[in-house]
Amino acid sequence: MTGIMKIRCTLAILAGLVLCGTVAWADPPSQVGRLSLISGSVSFRPGSLDEWAPAELNYPLTAGDHLWTDTNSRAEVHVRSAAIRLNSETEFSFLGLDDDTVQVRLSEGSLNVCLRRVDDGTTFEIDTPNATVSLTSAGSYRIDVQPSGETSVTVRSGRAEVTAGENAFDVSAGQSTVISGSDSFAYYVRAASRPDEWDTWSTERDRREDQAASNSRVSRDMIGSEDLNDNGTWFNEPGDGPAWAPSHVPADWAPYRYGHWSWIEPWGWTWVDDSSWGFAPFHYGRWAYRNARWEWNPGVVQARPVYAPALVVFVGGSGWTPAAGEGIGWFPLGPREVYVPPYQASTGYVQRINVAYVTNINVQIIENYHADQAVYVNRSAPRGVTVVPRDVFVQSRPAGRAALPVTQTEVTRAPFMGMTAKVAPQRESIIAKPPAARAPVPQPPPAMLTRRVYSRTAPPPAQVPFAQQQKALVASPGRPVAPEALARIQGSQKPAPAQVTVVNRAALVKQVPPVLKTAPPAVPPARVSPGQQPVVKQAPDVKQKPEPPAPVAMKPAVKQAPDGQQKPAPAAPANPQRAPAPGPIVTAKPNVPAQPPAKQPAVMTRGGPEGASASTLITTLKTQTLPDADRRLAEARKVAGIKLDFNAVAQRLAAAKTALGGAEKDLAAGNGQQALQKATAIKQQVDDEMSQVSAAMQAASQAVKQGPQKH
Repeated sequence: MTGIMKIRCTLAILAGLVLCGTVAWADPPSQVGRLSLISGSVSFRPGSLDEWAPAELNYPLTAGDHLWTDTNSRAEVHVRSAAIRLNSETEFSFLGLDDDTVQVRLSEGSLNVCLRRVDDGTTFEIDTPNATVSLTSAGSYRIDVQPSGETSVTVRSGRAEVTAGENAFDVSAGQSTVISGSDSFAYYVRAASRPDEWDTWSTERDRREDQAASNSRVSRDMIGSEDLNDNGTWFNEPGDGPAWAPSHVPADWAPYRYGHWSWIEPWGWTWVDDSSWGFAPFHYGRWAYRNARWEWNPGVVQARPVYAPALVVFVGGSGWTPAAGEGIGWFPLGPREVYVPPYQASTGYVQRINVAYVTNINVQIIENYHADQAVYVNRSAPRGVTVVPRDVFVQSRPAGRAALPVTQTEVTRAPFMGMTAKVAPQRESIIAKPPAARAPVPQPPPAMLTRRVYSRTAPPPAQVPFAQQQKALVASPGRPVAPEALARIQGSQKPAPAQVTVVNRAALVKQVPPVLKTAPPAVPPARVSPGQQPVVKQAPDVKQKPEPPAPVAMKPAVKQAPDGQQKPAPAAPANPQRAPAPGPIVTAKPNVPAQPPAKQPAVMTRGGPEGASASTLITTLKTQTLPDADRRLAEARKVAGIKLDFNAVAQRLAAAKTALGGAEKDLAAGNGQQALQKATAIKQQVDDEMSQVSAAMQAASQAVKQGPQKH
């Protein structure tokens, strides 16, 4: 059976299944994530490989893919009309990404999210080590995860529902919250702080996208359209509507020439363009050669356009083009030409992916479509066909540099391959370069990758490792492994699940958090990178500190036991210590066994609700905060070249311990409000001292890295 006959038979079977209402498999997602900006050093790990590589602009991201922004680096990802921005030293991955769900895993670092629309029945969820953040309306959001696991959520506009354990509460516009703990939790809500430089940069990016001229010509859900206005010209083409032509391209430029092919599941061979604007015109719409230039037609505006890996037709194969050995060529689909996906999909999906570009597309047209008999306008267009040697194609090497000169006669004689290249992928097809030729790239610490996060939505199974698919991929070159075959591989290999604890949604209790009425002076910071000057706050006068309510102790999460029974997670202190801020992060020494929690002394709880809150805070200070401060000060004394007045810091910590005794006396006397005020001020003072210690340690470490200064 020829390739074309297989396509016809597949479409006929698909049509029958749809008409009978019994589709045998799920369609692939119609949306992906686009890596739309890279600043500094950004690394990527695909879901099917256990290997990191330099991230590539315009690379389509899907469930299981990881990103890491190294020191002084940033990245931006678009999913439909939403923009997700990663700050320095952020570990990010998609747990799930399909038509209705965007599920992000943030194990550490900072995200800014601009969510422009929330459709009914859709989920936008960010999972962290101690909270799940569900964005329930359009708005602007910031999520920070400290190395300690503490999560802060700031809502500039919109509304978020935060879940920690079996507790859920809302954070509204102009508010922020901090969640502490990992098995038992504490939280409070306060007024959002003023935006910092990171927020301002993200806001400017949002403003640029909102003002793009393309917004009036295509759907905001067409990923990458925001970049077209600055890189080309919009106009109206009679009979085809809006059209766009790129500017400042090479003389021999043609669509799908300057870039490379990558193997991305579940779609297969996917085009990754080199141009900064090179996403929308290569995954949506059609190309035409008119007026001595190439013009892109985005088609009829769709609310939710369907992503395609590449809208091209392949020609060539074994024995064709002697100069290339086994040459593989392709050309773009033209206006009103049907795209037949090379991956399994229902007839309804085939109709949706073509409806904006093919007039009156329906099941009958799809059933009767004969790809080998179609006339493709761009097959004879000037520079319409790009041809490269087989090894260039399969190893994801740049096509423009390796393009072979072919005559129109050779193109006409080239055998038709269809809408995929009949070539099995290799490992290099996913990450572009063989491991031996690639220098090591920055990677997140292993602890970040294995850190468990909490989730309200059960993520899909992990991608099947590429090595376990290779036999099936070779047997059917150019086509992804069918979903039912992948399910069999998953069943036999049992890939390790993601490090996710799914909360019991049925047991969630809606909470009303206490509100700290005075806004803090700064947003919870991202990690301070080497070379950056940390902000060091001065300890305020105890009498001038406001009186915030104590964090609310929350119920622990319920973890699922292997036998299906529910058992509570191990108890943890009700109010664990927050990571110091805004100084740089100092991680604990490795291989130090965890110490058992100290026995908590009894504290009287007289003084009403304030007394109960003061009791909790005093206990935390005595058993966690102050002992940890002593430990960190001892570590700092061992750091060579540190500039810190150790005696002064030790004296201030001793004074804090003495003041804590006074708070205990107030509590015992029934003065709960006064005790809470003193304990809160002591907590802030100790945090400020540790910020200065952290800053001094970071500066000493940086000085060692830079070495002696030359004059």
